[in-house]
Amino acid sequence: MTSRLLKPLAVFSRQSQSQQYIQSIKNLGDAWRTLSEEACTESERTTVIKTTFDFVLKVTTEPDNFTVEMMTIEPPSPKPELSNPPRHYRIFPDYGTDFLWRAVEDIREDEQGYTEAEEELASFPPSVLAMYDAWVEQYGDNWRRTVEDTQDYRAPVFSDRIEQVTWNVAGYMLAWRIVLGPGVGSVVYTPGSTDYLLERGNESVTKRFLGDQIELLAMGAKGLP
Repeated sequence: MTSRLLKPLAVFSRQSQSQQYIQSIKNLGDAWRTLSEEACTESERTTVIKTTFDFVLKVTTEPDNFTVEMMTIEPPSPKPELSNPPRHYRIFPDYGTDFLWRAVEDIREDEQGYTEAEEELASFPPSVLAMYDAWVEQYGDNWRRTVEDTQDYRAPVFSDRIEQVTWNVAGYMLAWRIVLGPGVGSVVYTPGSTDYLLERGNESVTKRFLGDQIELLAMGAKGLP
């Protein structure tokens, strides 16, 4: 039986716009009906989502325990130690940008906070930038159609809560993939009005994120931003 906290992942897995992000999935209700099957050696209480952007999310739901593990699919190539301090980012939607900013504490006086995803993700596998760009483009397409074209700047970007949660979950996993990249210290992911600090050792933030997505789904169409 799927844990209640896995509902946003189940919603994400069943949407057509999500298929570009998912390579395979295990132990998440009937998601296997539309996704490729692979041998799974995990416990039946462990849900495994393998993405197309070199990232794996594992969530184990025991009666009194909820654990999360994130990893890359391919082992990182050995790299020389860098003398530069780790980079920290913020990711939040802002139409016309790549949604990617350097954290305030990283910005020098002669720099600006906004940066280009193509530059920052150059050392990642190409699939990371491709799927990140697709995620940003999805939001941009929606924004142009529902806000810019109608000139209604109070209109919701997403057509319903399912679409919104699906987009939020995709972004959450992409942000974690960036955290696992070379030279990255943390990412503050803000899909709406709530900040989520993503950094190695803080995987438990996933429980709060999924709980918030459940609340969004429960709101239905009411108050859609």
